[in-house]
Amino acid sequence: MPLDEPFPLKAVPSRVAYALLLEFKGRCPSLREVDQIPDKHWLTMPGMGPASLEMVRSIIQARAPQAPGHTAPRNLPDAELLRRLEQLQENLRWLEAQLNARMSVDTRRRPHLHRRKQAARNDVDNSDYESEGSEAPNPRSYGLRRLRIRN
Repeated sequence: MPLDEPFPLKAVPSRVAYALLLEFKGRCPSLREVDQIPDKHWLTMPGMGPASLEMVRSIIQARAPQAPGHTAPRNLPDAELLRRLEQLQENLRWLEAQLNARMSVDTRRRPHLHRRKQAARNDVDNSDYESEGSEAPNPRSYGLRRLRIRN
């Protein structure tokens, strides 16, 4: 598993590497071990500030396997989780608006396709008509063109 490999100490500044080694009593920790330490604790370590912590977290995230669903780390505070949720909801609303705009433009550009699709849906809904005493269905309702026979 990628999180069980050693943390790349050469990828961070020496003061950050020293803080990591200090926390783990001189041994090189795994990515998982570094990830399990809360941010609050890391920020109390000498040589580890918010920018350094962000660098460490980005290294861990880059090497972590991307799981479906993109689960959030367990150690995020509620305010950060709420901020991420609001950002995702805003992105979803934007995507929905884009899709609606494209669908309405597409319908205005090619209204005949919209009518054909609607006719096809109606035909499926009315497919249980009785053939006795009823007229044959109109070929245009199926999107078929009339054939002209020339002599």
